[in-house]
Amino acid sequence: MLEVKNLYCSYGSMEVLKNVDFKVDNGEVVAVIGSSGSGKTTLLRCLSFLNKANSGTIIFDDFKKDITRLKKNDIMKLRSKMGYVFQDFNLFRNMTVRQNILEGLVTARKMDPTEAWKIVNEMLEKVGMSHRAEYYPAQLSGGQQQRAAIARALAYNPEIILFDEPTSALDPELTREVLAVMKRLAKEGTTMVVVTHEMSFAQEVAGRVIFMENGVVVEEGRSSEFFTSPKEESTRRFLRLSMQEQDYVI
Repeated sequence: MLEVKNLYCSYGSMEVLKNVDFKVDNGEVVAVIGSSGSGKTTLLRCLSFLNKANSGTIIFDDFKKDITRLKKNDIMKLRSKMGYVFQDFNLFRNMTVRQNILEGLVTARKMDPTEAWKIVNEMLEKVGMSHRAEYYPAQLSGGQQQRAAIARALAYNPEIILFDEPTSALDPELTREVLAVMKRLAKEGTTMVVVTHEMSFAQEVAGRVIFMENGVVVEEGRSSEFFTSPKEESTRRFLRLSMQEQDYVI
């Protein structure tokens, strides 16, 4: 479905991604793990063109091009296939939950308001937020804001959703709340790439796990094998530290 090859990205003179090959198949849930600064978020931002890569090839279904030579229409077309859930929710503070979701459908995608309203209601129901539709972000908990952000991503009917540390700003109880929604989406066959520090989620929900360190993919594998038989010492060290820090599961 979505693949990048030989991806490089720098911030000034600092290389953040170095020769990264990454692939996700239709219906697959891929967890991307690693320490802060390992390049996980930059990978997502390059995939969604929020950051400009220095070099690499992007493949999406039958589309294949140099990622640095895409025209504006190419980028718009690829972005229309993706949903993005941000770490800090990224909701408009002066809009209700419903308005946050409607805005993109009606204004950006020129959808009929009646049809858009129907989609918004369906997505709010899916994430358990129908009862908060007319609330403003400041009136919501962090978990509710993130569920609203997930509903917004789903409303565009994307082929793939990219999640950037969706629970890192939440306490354990709110984390469970958001992960439960993501777990349901996975069971429904939603294609997802999840940058996460939640090892329990990666173990239970992800079909494949990728470990990044210093801008490179150190190791990847099926979730069951990755956590029971990691091949690289740096992977084993990271997992030992990460598993000790987390004392709850979804």
